[in-house]
Amino acid sequence: MLTINTRKFKRVSYSFLIAFVFWFFIKSEDTYSVNTNIPLVARNLQEQKTYKEEVPERIFVTLKGTGRSFIWLRLFNSFYEEDFKAVIDLSSITDEYDFELDSYYKENPEKIVLPEALDLQFVEVLSPRNVQIKLQRYLVKKVPIKSQILSFTEPGYIALEGIFTPDSISIGGPEEAVNAIKFVKTEKDTLLNLISSVEDDWSILNPNKLVNYDPKKVTGFINVQPISETIVTGIPVQLINKPNDVNVFVNPATVALTIVGGLDQIANILPTDIDVVIDFSLWNSDKQFYSPKINLPEYLIEWKDLSPSNLEILVIKEIN
Repeated sequence: MLTINTRKFKRVSYSFLIAFVFWFFIKSEDTYSVNTNIPLVARNLQEQKTYKEEVPERIFVTLKGTGRSFIWLRLFNSFYEEDFKAVIDLSSITDEYDFELDSYYKENPEKIVLPEALDLQFVEVLSPRNVQIKLQRYLVKKVPIKSQILSFTEPGYIALEGIFTPDSISIGGPEEAVNAIKFVKTEKDTLLNLISSVEDDWSILNPNKLVNYDPKKVTGFINVQPISETIVTGIPVQLINKPNDVNVFVNPATVALTIVGGLDQIANILPTDIDVVIDFSLWNSDKQFYSPKINLPEYLIEWKDLSPSNLEILVIKEIN
C-alpha cells in the first residue's frame, strides 16, 4: 500500500511540474509593465571638472516587456550590467544644469540602454523626476594624517606618537570640499599592554564621498620605549623682555636638571633642546632670585631636580 501511494504521489507531482512548466512558458510571453531601478551613468564630464554635489546612482523607472525578459534580467543581472543603464550627457554643462529626466529620455531614447537580447522598452521615469548637476573645478592637494590609534603600554614603558609612511596623502575633488579638508584620519584602533614597538598598516577614512584620496592605507610605526631618566647639564638660560637701557645678566648662565622619558629619546637629547626661560618683566629691585620656566620637547614625560632651582638677575645701569 505504501509503495502504491508513493508511486501515485510521484505521478501527481510530475504532472503538476509539467503543467507548471507549460503554464510558465505560456504566461512568460505575456507583456507586463514593471517598475525597477536602473543605474544612472553620467558621460562626457568636462576636463578639470567634477561633481560639486552627489548624483543619484540609480533612478526608478517603468519598463515594458515580456515576463520572460524580466525573469532573465533578474536572474542574470550581473551579465547584463554594461547593457542596462540610463545615460546623461554632460558635454555641454559648464557649471550646473537641471535635467527633467522623463522628458530627457523620451526625447533621447538612445540614452536608455537596455539589453538587445531582451524584449524591453522604456516607458517613463518615476523617481527622481529631476536631477540637478552641479560642477566645480577639480582640485588636488596634500594633507597630513591624524592618528586615531590609542596606545597603552605596560607600566615602565611609554608609547611615542605614531609615525606614518607616507606622512601625508593626496586628495582630489571639488574645490570647495577639498579646501575644507585640513587633514585625514586613520581608522580607530586600540593597542593594549605594549612592551615593544609596533608596525602595521591602517586604513585612511574617506574624508568626503566626493573626494578621491590616495593611498587608501598607510604604514604606521608606534615607537615603544622603556622609561628611563638622565641628567642634562649645561642648559643655557634665556632672558626675555630685556630692556635696552640696562645691562642684565643671569647668574648662573647655565643649569642642570633630570629628564624622564623613553630610553632612546633621552639618550639623544641636547642641552639646547630644553628651554630654560627667565622673564625680566617679573623683576623688581626687592627680589634677588627667580624660578625659571622649563619647556621640554613633547616626547619627554617630565623634568625634576633643577640645579640651581633659583637664579639671580643682575641689573647694571650704565652711567653717562
